[in-house]
Amino acid sequence: MDISEIAEIIRGATVLDQQVPVAALRQNRGVIAKRDLDGHIRAVFFGDDQVRLSFNAAGKLFCIFLFEGYSGSYMEAVSIGSPMSSVQRLHPLLYDDGDEMCYIADDEENSVPGIAFAGSSSCSLEDDPEQFVCGFCVHDWTIQK
Repeated sequence: MDISEIAEIIRGATVLDQQVPVAALRQNRGVIAKRDLDGHIRAVFFGDDQVRLSFNAAGKLFCIFLFEGYSGSYMEAVSIGSPMSSVQRLHPLLYDDGDEMCYIADDEENSVPGIAFAGSSSCSLEDDPEQFVCGFCVHDWTIQK
């Protein structure tokens, strides 16, 4: 997806040239677009950050974040607010402390690209096995830059 495909949405958005303050997100009921120093839209926030689209410098979508208020589910089994253990029942997970998210692990314990799960404690499941899913991250990190 290219940013041009949501040009109409951006035209109706509040556009900010700085970091989007948490207070502004909490109060947002519409759309906020964040521009970088070169004037390119790099992120689009819907509502109070229920859905966030992140774009690279070329305007290509590389990440969709889904947070509280998003009503969809993963594999019809995991929703925002579900215990992280419900994800772990579907897939082995690896925690990345740089991203502060859990990635699906393959048979060789490497992370599988494409989706990650943010936990409520921003730590490994070993450190807090009772945490719940507070967000999904659908991504293609290979085109982030």
